[in-house]
Amino acid sequence: MSSPIEPVPAPAVENSNPTVEELEADRAATRARLAASVEALAAKADVKGRAKQQAEETGDQIKVKAQELLARVQQLPPAALAGIAAGVGVVLVLAIRSSRRG
Repeated sequence: MSSPIEPVPAPAVENSNPTVEELEADRAATRARLAASVEALAAKADVKGRAKQQAEETGDQIKVKAQELLARVQQLPPAALAGIAAGVGVVLVLAIRSSRRG
């Protein structure tokens, strides 16, 4: 996720009588810091956008894991696949029967 917002310290005025150029440079730097802070706060406040991004990342991770699992299953011998299918069938039958009784 995003990093916490850390305040940027204002530059210290080196002399007590700054020039116009120094003041303008300080003003520009202050505006840049303020813009960065506003952007960071806006990103933190965008809960819907952050949730959408997290959901997309999770979906991508699930797709990768599913592809890895599929590759592993395809390497199993046919007898093992038949055993897995039979086991899944038994579990489904038991689950259906228990839900009808309940």
